[in-house]
Amino acid sequence: MTVYLADMSYFSGKMEAYLRYKEIPYERRLATSRTMLEEVLPATGLMKVPVIRLADGQWLKDTTPMIEWLEAQYPNPPVVPIDPVRRFMSKLVEDYADEWCWRAALYWRWVPAATRRLLMRRIGEEVLPDFPAPSWLSGWYYGRRQISTYLKGDGLSKETEPVIKQHYLDLLDAMSMLLEDQPFLLGSHPSLVDIGLFGPMFRHYAQDPAPSFVMEQRAPAVYAWVGRVWNARASRLGSEPAFTDFSHPGWRYFLKDIVQSYWPFLLATARAWADGEARVDHEAHGVTYRRLKVVHYRVFCLEVLQREYLSLSPDDRDAVNGLLSPYGRLETLEGLESGLLEDHDLPLRPERPQPSRLQRMKLALVGTPWDMPVKPQH
Repeated sequence: MTVYLADMSYFSGKMEAYLRYKEIPYERRLATSRTMLEEVLPATGLMKVPVIRLADGQWLKDTTPMIEWLEAQYPNPPVVPIDPVRRFMSKLVEDYADEWCWRAALYWRWVPAATRRLLMRRIGEEVLPDFPAPSWLSGWYYGRRQISTYLKGDGLSKETEPVIKQHYLDLLDAMSMLLEDQPFLLGSHPSLVDIGLFGPMFRHYAQDPAPSFVMEQRAPAVYAWVGRVWNARASRLGSEPAFTDFSHPGWRYFLKDIVQSYWPFLLATARAWADGEARVDHEAHGVTYRRLKVVHYRVFCLEVLQREYLSLSPDDRDAVNGLLSPYGRLETLEGLESGLLEDHDLPLRPERPQPSRLQRMKLALVGTPWDMPVKPQH
């Protein structure tokens, strides 16, 4: 298989860590703007990485369903616990890492001036070398677009900035506690929670200058864990994974933040989407994140998690509720349907309408719409 990725990408690092641990053979292909337009976009409807082209020419997209699909093809050793309670809790933490933790990761990448300048230069040279502009200018433009769309457009304000900045420090403290007496976050081997939290911790926090210095000083155990996950190989660890049950005190921060901040955010997004709203306000951590974009994909995230939660046996659901009960409960939405389940059924269907030439030009400038595949114009 061929993995299209970027060496500074949150989700590329997550996907590659999984493949390396499972020892699944793959070829790395660094994606440039031309690669995105000519190969990734026609096959997936997206200009986003990572994506995978299988040996038979079929394609996979989106790290969460990609990992689930690959787990079925390469089941041993599993990264997703077999026990239904631990399985659901792992998926809950992974989704939180993907959709709630990345705001702080982007903040620490783009707000500190030295880090911002470095990343703009890297993007210009590595991602946009074939863009019709000097690399310094294309990198600057890309960086400003990231800040506008994914920070200022995703709740960053004077009110929320201290909370967003603190989120990273809280994650470091909680993960340090988990790693005091075990090599990985859920026990003896890498699991889905390690892979999920590796996303922000690797390419952003451990490698970007400003957050990397903080990690080195505040959480050396997390810094060591980053290297341990990247270097982990299933054949070297041997034996069956021994996964713990989320009762470790280090999970308290995560479970509280998921129940009181992230899950209500998914609910608010789904309700706003059902009402046809483009923006939604959300209160968390004593502040209000104003005019957050209603991202259709996050409705899909809630639908998938809710389906898994409701499919648990009564005893297993009671066990999940018991873990979460100190912080609240998971409210569910009746009749929730995002309409995106089929779009994430892997491998992707080969018959995909192609974007127009005008759309391609627009995408080269502004990128893929945040939450939706490209819809061809006729």
